Parts: sequence; C-alpha cells; structure tokens
Amino acid sequence: MRENKLAKLARKIIKENIYLTLATGNKSPWAAPLYYCVDKDYNFYFVSQLNSRHVRNLSQNPHVSFAIFDSHQKEGAGNGVQGEGKNVCLNNRYYIKQGLKWYKTSFLKLSTDFLLGKNPYRLFKIKPRRFFILDPVAKVDKRVRVNVRQ
Repeated sequence: MRENKLAKLARKIIKENIYLTLATGNKSPWAAPLYYCVDKDYNFYFVSQLNSRHVRNLSQNPHVSFAIFDSHQKEGAGNGVQGEGKNVCLNNRYYIKQGLKWYKTSFLKLSTDFLLGKNPYRLFKIKPRRFFILDPVAKVDKRVRVNVRQ
C-alpha cells in the first residue's frame, strides 16, 4: 500500500511540472533543464537543437538520468522524481508523428517536416528504466524506487 502512495506522488510530480533536468555523460558530462511532455506510459519527449551540448553527448552515449521537481518548494519540505533511462532521437516520420501526439508547445510550430528538415531541431524520447522518489516519512534522506507505470 505504501508503495502505491509513493508511486502516486511520483506521478503527480511528473504531471504537475513541465521541466526536467537531463544529465548526459561522456568525457564532458552535462546537465540541461528541458521542457518536457509525458505520454501515458511515462516516456518523456523534448525538442532540442542538434548542436546543443546535451544532444552531442547523447549521440555518443544515449543513457541518461533526470530529475523533476518544483524549485519553489520550501527547503526540507520538497520532493522530486529522479530517474534513469535511454534516450532516442525520433528520426523517421512514423515515430515523430507518434511523439507529436504527446509533445505540445507554443514555443515552436512543430511538424514532421520541420523535425526532419534542415532546421536544427529534433524530437527526442526518453524511455525511463527506473524511477525514484524521496521517502517523505523517512527520518533521513532516503530515495526509494517506485513503479509509476502501475
């Protein structure tokens, strides 16, 4: 029962926020705040430019970690979701069309042609492997694994 409450809290945090911090790694690790949208299976979508540092890192190493949290929470009272998974660049019409069912933005006018053309933007999908959340009743900071896909 307790695991269900923590998973529910994690889903709430994911759905109530719009930015995640994406950590990429290779010889030059990087963390980037990104606007995201999430699908029903808790895969994350974001759009970035091909020449950005995090995308260059992803081309060398698709494994990522991420954190989602509301930075306006009071110190010591906040919670957030951490996770790890694999990133995929959606680079064919079918997958882009599927991704655009979930990814919505007013920042750019997106289309399949725009995301495949000469424009520097591409649509990416993070397929999370594991999610973690801070246990709010633990006496010390303790991250616990949760299954948000229940």
